[in-house]
Amino acid sequence: MEIGKTFSFVTEDEQWITKVLIGGLIPLIPIVGTFAVQGYSYRVAQNVARGNPRPLPAWGEFGDLLKTGFMAFVIQFVYVLPVAIIYGIFVALTIAAAAISGESEGGAAFVGLLSLCFLPLIFIAAIVCSFAALAAIMRYLATDSFGEAFKFGEVLAMLRNHIGVFLMILVVAIIAVFVAGLGAIACGIGALFTAFYAQCMIGHAVGQAMQRIFPAQQPVYAAPGYYGPPPGYGPPPSY
Repeated sequence: MEIGKTFSFVTEDEQWITKVLIGGLIPLIPIVGTFAVQGYSYRVAQNVARGNPRPLPAWGEFGDLLKTGFMAFVIQFVYVLPVAIIYGIFVALTIAAAAISGESEGGAAFVGLLSLCFLPLIFIAAIVCSFAALAAIMRYLATDSFGEAFKFGEVLAMLRNHIGVFLMILVVAIIAVFVAGLGAIACGIGALFTAFYAQCMIGHAVGQAMQRIFPAQQPVYAAPGYYGPPPGYGPPPSY
């Protein structure tokens, strides 16, 4: 994965300043803005995976960006449910331990110890579910099929067989968080735009990963400046 490219590709677009300025302001729209920016990031991923030399989409596609962001949110919500359930059990056990602590010290200690056992489980589940959610979203982006995201066995196999790729995306995400924080220097206002820039970086990293996992069946965008309709991806690999 070309980590350096995730930094530089934004400024290679002739209209990058306008697109970043708009992208920094869009999140100010309640709820809708968040979905739109998320969709923008994933559209960047699609464009990178398809070989578009200028992967920043136009904001004129707002409706499609909003749809993509919302679909990705639904997929992520489904995949993080196990973490929420485990955390709910942990909270219930903690409350139970507090409730009986005055009646039986031994019982309280047992329940408290049992609840602590859930902490590493929650941590591991959060990592696995987050990676699995990203893999599912990538399948959705690659095929334009919502159902592909919920073929759980294939999603987990994809994650297992390409774990190194997902770890590289994590590295880019960590760097992107640092980039997003740089905007605080400008009295916090710049954070709006650096946060959007960081989202684009993550989108580019996801797109590079998709190129490796879902290779296109034929070349796309034969020459710089050509923006004709891209062909679809090949079918997801079977594991």
